[in-house]
Parts: sequence; C-alpha cells; structure tokens
Amino acid sequence: MLHDLFQNQEPVLRFFAGLVYYTLGLILILQSRGHSRLRLARSLPWLAGFGFLHALYEWSAVLLPTGLAGGGEAVDLLRMGRAMVLALAFLCLFEFGADIVAPLGPRWQQLRLAGLALFMAWGGGAFLLGIAAPVPLDAWSRWMEVGARWLLGLPGGLLAAYALRRHTFHLLIPLARPHIVNMLRMAGLAIAAYSLLAGLVGPALPIAPFDRWNEEALQGLLGFPFFLLRSLVGIILVGGMLRALEIFEIELSNRLGTLEEAQILASERERMSRELHDRTLQMIYGAGLLVRNVQAQAEPSTAAALNPVIRLLDQAVGSLREILQELPSRPAMASLTDGIERIIREYGLPALVDVATDWQIPPDAQLPPAQLRHILAIVSEALSNVVRHARARQVRITAALRDGRLQIQIADDGRGFGPEVRPGIGLRNMEERARLLSGRLEIQSRPGAGTVVILEVPWLGIRREDLHRPLRGGQSQSEEEGRSAPGGP
Repeated sequence: MLHDLFQNQEPVLRFFAGLVYYTLGLILILQSRGHSRLRLARSLPWLAGFGFLHALYEWSAVLLPTGLAGGGEAVDLLRMGRAMVLALAFLCLFEFGADIVAPLGPRWQQLRLAGLALFMAWGGGAFLLGIAAPVPLDAWSRWMEVGARWLLGLPGGLLAAYALRRHTFHLLIPLARPHIVNMLRMAGLAIAAYSLLAGLVGPALPIAPFDRWNEEALQGLLGFPFFLLRSLVGIILVGGMLRALEIFEIELSNRLGTLEEAQILASERERMSRELHDRTLQMIYGAGLLVRNVQAQAEPSTAAALNPVIRLLDQAVGSLREILQELPSRPAMASLTDGIERIIREYGLPALVDVATDWQIPPDAQLPPAQLRHILAIVSEALSNVVRHARARQVRITAALRDGRLQIQIADDGRGFGPEVRPGIGLRNMEERARLLSGRLEIQSRPGAGTVVILEVPWLGIRREDLHRPLRGGQSQSEEEGRSAPGGP
C-alpha cells in the first residue's frame, strides 16, 4: 500500500524534489550578483547552476510516464536529454569545488581542467557505446546516467564538500560568527552525503553490482522512492546555505567600517599635523626667539639664568618636529614595497580578489617620508575604490623605474566607468597629492573593461645600504643629512 501510494503521487513528489534544487539555485544566483568580493561569492554561480540543472532533471521525469505527444521517439529523446542534463549538473558541482580551491596553488588549478576532461570522457563514452554496441535508447540512457554519477557526481560532490569545508575553516572564520560556520559545515556535510547518494546509486543495469545496488532495489527496501532521500539532503543544503549567506552582509559591513575608520584616522592625523605645525610649533619657536632677545639685552647673571629655558624650548621644537614627521605616515614603513604590501594586508585583499604584484624597483629602496606618505595615500585610495566599487576579480599592482621616474600602476578587471562619471573627493585628493609630488596621475577606464590607475613621480629613492655609505669627510649620508637639516620650524 505504501509503495502504491508513493507511485501514484510520484509526479507531485518529483515536482517537489525539483523545487528544492530550484530554490537552491535561485537563492545562490541572487547572492552572486551582490557586492561581495569573497571567493565563495564568486564560486556560487557554479552551485546555482547545479541547482537549476538538477531541478530540470527531476521535473523532466514527470513527463516520462505520459509518453508525451510524440510517442516513443519523444520519450527516448527525453531520456537522452535527462542524462545530458544530469551530467552537466554534476559538472557544475565539480567546478564549484575546483573554483574554491584554485587559489591554493597551480596543482589545484588543474582541477578545473580535470572536470572538463571527465565530462569529455563521459561524452566520448556515450558516443562510442552508441556506435560500437547499439542498444535501445532506454538502456543507453541508463548506462549514461550511471556513468555520469560515478564519473562526475561522486568525485564532484566530494571535491565540493572538501573545498567548502577548507574555505570555511581557513578563510571565513575571521569574518563569520560561530552559527554561520556551523551552517557552512552542515552544508558541506550535506554535499558530501549527496555525492554518496547520487554518485553511488542509479538506475538498474544487467551487471553486478548495479543489478542489486540500484534505485529500484532500494525503493523496495525503503518503501519510498529513493530520490526523496536525495531531496531531503537537498533541503538540508538549502537551509544551511540560506543561513550561511549572512556572512556576505557581515563581510560588507566590516569592510565598509574598516574603510571608514581608516579615512577618519587619516583625516584626524592630517588635522593634528596641521594644528601642531601651524600653531603650536610656531608659538614655541616664537617664544624661543623672544627669550633670546631678552637674553641679549639682560644682565649677564640674568642671561645665564635664561639658558635652561632656551634649552627646554629647543628640545620642545625638536620633539614636535619628530612627531610631525611620524604622525601622518604609517608606522614602521621602511620602503615603498613594504608600505603597499601592508595596505594589501590591512584591506584583506587576498580574500576578496586575486592580487598580483610586480616590483621592478630595488627591494631595499627607501623613499623620503613625505613622498612615501603621499604615494601610499594614493595607492590606498585606489585599492579602496577597487574594494568598494570595482567588483573586480583580479587586481595587479606594478611599481617600476623608467627614465629616472617611478611609475606605479594599479589595474583591475572590474566593471569600470564611463566619462560621464564625475570625480569624487577621493579622486580629487589623489590628483592633488600627485601635483604636490610634481607627478602625473592618469586614470583609464571603460564600462565593463576595468580600470587602470597610473601614477608617475620623480624617483627620489635610495638603497637602504646607501643610507650609511661614507661621504666626504668620513661622515655617513644619514649623519650629513641630520647635520644639514634646517633649524627653523
């Protein structure tokens, strides 16, 4: 009675099973169109494609018992189409896992080609089976479905489960809350369970072990259609991914908050620097001049008593100069490459985009603090725009020396912009800093073609080893610079 009940309701159950995977695809494809730059978000279209294709596979089964309007030929074509759709769904699942683990190294990147190779092998096997051993299309479609499950479904599901787990515990834990990590873990386990249920169990074939280990046999053992068990796993996968998508909202909120804090901190440092230079330092220096004038006109005993006051004022001026040199600049930055790499780490770019750097300058080269500060501010603003607006997948940062000039280039493959876009405050600040450096700032962009920011300034750098190179008279360069520094504020 239970078997008859499920058999009579199979079209409704098939529709429900397809709806589960269609919901999965719809949720993920909507999220993949968001503003997140996490690698997981960029890989979600593959998992969404798996959901849509698997839904189509389940829904097409509803048409098989009806025979369609075209009779037996239409049913045979539908069986062939179902086998192809199922293989494509498994290919999407395989590519989802391969895309997540691709940044781990060149060996992992080859998995993308491995998925296509397995799909081509499956297609070639289907063609050869139809040519070398002509069989009825019903039997042919069963062979092809079993081949797709073993060749693509099982390894693709296991790879996707492993990739999701590794990505969660190595990159997403710093961003995610514990319940999101648990949801992603549950989703990974659901994919692993699906790979076993879908990869190992298929239609019956007249050879061992498929004559005993198949959907029909397990349905008789369980009392209900086996595809319902896979649908239950699909429901767990949908629930886990739906809750886990909250990580993209957290990531965006954290990223914007970090950028706002950095901008506020930079603005406050600039303001404090101006206040100390334009007011405090000038007043202390003026007070020192007044004391010296009084000392020059006072009696010798009084003039001698003013010497400690003058020394304290000179020390205060020297301390303020040191503070003014360190305040606007980023701490502990010894070189241009160190500064840019620090910015890359602060923004967490490797987790958002593929970052490539090309340093064609001496690795130990030093820049004057003022020049370095302006250059890093321009680079920081450019990378901030990449994170917030570009929606890029890759960004390449190049620093090179050409004809005595330093050229820095930041290129991304994002959405770009057209000439109608008006420059904002950030772009105007970049142009102003480039002008202060006696340099040139050029921005090349087209809609859909990415953006290239080119900064070119005079090269004022020296090698670190040259800082202590002896000059004429036996003094090092750093000592000479310290001795010849101007005495005014």
